[in-house]
Amino acid sequence: MGHSSTRATLIYQHIAMERDRAIADALGKLAEKRNGHRRSKSALETIKARSGISL
Repeated sequence: MGHSSTRATLIYQHIAMERDRAIADALGKLAEKRNGHRRSKSALETIKARSGISL
């Protein structure tokens, strides 16, 4: 990824995972408000599957 050290790479990856999790959580909440609880769970599962995020 062009980072100066392995440590810098690991820090970047950790921050990126946290950001991805926050985005997925926010999208899940939006889906829940828009579509109701039953659909939001399905929408969140789709978002997680497409992004490779493990929550």
